[in-house]
Amino acid sequence: MKFHFSSKLLISGFLLLTIVSADAQNVKTDIKSVTVYRNGAMVSRDGVLNVPKGNTTLYLNNLSTELDPNTLRVGIENHNVKILSVKHEIEVTDNEKAQKQNAANDKRIDLMKDSLSYYSAQLSILTSEEGLISSNKNIGGQQNGVSTAELKAMTDFYKKELGEIAKKKIVINKQIKRCKEEINRLLQEKQNCQKDLQRKDSRVKLVLSSDAALSNVPVTLSYLIFSANWEPFYEVRVDAVNKPLDLVYGAHISQSSTEDWNGVKLTVSTGDPSIDNAAPDFDPMYLPPVRKATTSKKWTAPLSKTVYGIVTDENFEPIPGANVVELGTVNGVITDVNGKFHLEMKDINNRLEFTYIGYQTVREKPSENMQVSMEPEPYELDDVVVVGYGVQSKEVAAPSPCMPVMRGTNSAPEKLKYSEPVKNIPLQLAQTQTSTEFKIDVPYTVPSDGKQYDVTMLTYHIDADYRFSCLPRSSKDVFLMADLKDFSQYPLLKGNAYIYLDNAYQGECEIAPDFAADTFSITIGRDKDIAVNRQAVKEFTSKKVIGSTIKVVKCFEITIKNNKNEAVAVELTDQYPLPKFSDIKVDLTDKGGAEVDSETGKLTWKLNLAPQEKKVVRFSYEVKYPKTYGFSVE
Repeated sequence: MKFHFSSKLLISGFLLLTIVSADAQNVKTDIKSVTVYRNGAMVSRDGVLNVPKGNTTLYLNNLSTELDPNTLRVGIENHNVKILSVKHEIEVTDNEKAQKQNAANDKRIDLMKDSLSYYSAQLSILTSEEGLISSNKNIGGQQNGVSTAELKAMTDFYKKELGEIAKKKIVINKQIKRCKEEINRLLQEKQNCQKDLQRKDSRVKLVLSSDAALSNVPVTLSYLIFSANWEPFYEVRVDAVNKPLDLVYGAHISQSSTEDWNGVKLTVSTGDPSIDNAAPDFDPMYLPPVRKATTSKKWTAPLSKTVYGIVTDENFEPIPGANVVELGTVNGVITDVNGKFHLEMKDINNRLEFTYIGYQTVREKPSENMQVSMEPEPYELDDVVVVGYGVQSKEVAAPSPCMPVMRGTNSAPEKLKYSEPVKNIPLQLAQTQTSTEFKIDVPYTVPSDGKQYDVTMLTYHIDADYRFSCLPRSSKDVFLMADLKDFSQYPLLKGNAYIYLDNAYQGECEIAPDFAADTFSITIGRDKDIAVNRQAVKEFTSKKVIGSTIKVVKCFEITIKNNKNEAVAVELTDQYPLPKFSDIKVDLTDKGGAEVDSETGKLTWKLNLAPQEKKVVRFSYEVKYPKTYGFSVE
């Protein structure tokens, strides 16, 4: 029989026990397994107890100082032993080793200070000697005169003496510098070691009761620490575009729990115990979220002809630049940057009209403190008229049924079958109700230093459809893409992926699976053998002012060339602008043979290019908008 005891039960009557053994045992336990969560880790320890007859107190020592006492669990696999109480304690004791090192550093600092004083005194003596020689080098020379031989001897003497002094000063300055550096290093070391002068012993105090003396009783201990985590990382490896890609799934694990995980069995879990486990409560939702002041009371005329207030949108955000006009007059103002206005009316009985581009007109009676909410004007699809004109290059041809489309030779059928991943290490993959667990069967070591240690867990062989894609409006590069189908079957999390093509590193991308999507696309790399260029066609580009309206016509030409010795299929994408307000008109006048998505303004050409073939596409659009907007059309 196995008994479990939680530290949360300390409030029970077991704490009242006063009969315990006078000689408490210190029991060593070893970490056998660790489950690492996205944030936190569950540490499991094993050990053996020698339990005497009667009541006894035991201490399970050398535990993590970061453990959460509320998650502490103790189990004893012997029905003859009863757990009377469990308590977590942290005992602070002097760290003899650290204190000895600290004392040694103090002695060394004192020695260096003495050496520094000695060398400084020596330097001062040499400086004085140098000054004395320099001040006396002209003695007798100016009065009595000296011979050439005497002058030469004197010069040699000064040169020798001053040279020796200079050499000595260089040596002493080096010694002074070395002493100062050593003192600074020792002071920094003392500062860093202050926290180690006292050791924290995290331990669990057990009070047990047994009817007989027992030996080698197995005991288990587990607790949660939050100073550990793991982050997913991936490697995407593509050898050829006619083969499945390899997706390597790994984990960056780090911990600073004050205890090393030496040769333990790791389980990597997608769970996160740090997240609040409370389900949200339901609250009714009311519209509008804020009641307008004008609807809460009957209208009364203002006391004067001065009215003021604020104009907001449907979300009750201020609208700057809205027009406020007294109907029947030319009297009006516009709202400031905070949506506020102040108007002196001609006739207090007139209504106020509120207008703003893209919003429905509002008319209200004036009051002293007005709060006016404006609703967006519904977009009319009939406002957009598409007419066909323009030039399409003769080189643009419909896709030939003979042109091969690049895809894997093991192209996935409509419904992909799940393939068992290759295990990079002995590992068990377990699905629970709320998480996925990777149980690693080989021992791993993760020191408590906060550094990341990599564990490569699985490799998935995934069939992919490869394609070339480019968006020349944003980049002149052509990208090799891999479309992965039924991606939700793989238990992946958001993380960075390192991309390799033919064992050459291509860069990084982010894998953020959208489990609601049918496919997931990964950028493999840039292909410099396919050139693309986008430029405006000047003869079909113009800008005119017609009254209060500006008319802009834009035409673009895209040239793409396959410099490879093999045929390729390229998806070329561009776009045209969409009107945000009803007084802006946009017409796609020439789609250039592209597939058009009118909701997003996306233009797509699916081109098949033979080796060394070049194709040219053109498209054009026309924009009309009031001069008051003042924006530029790209």
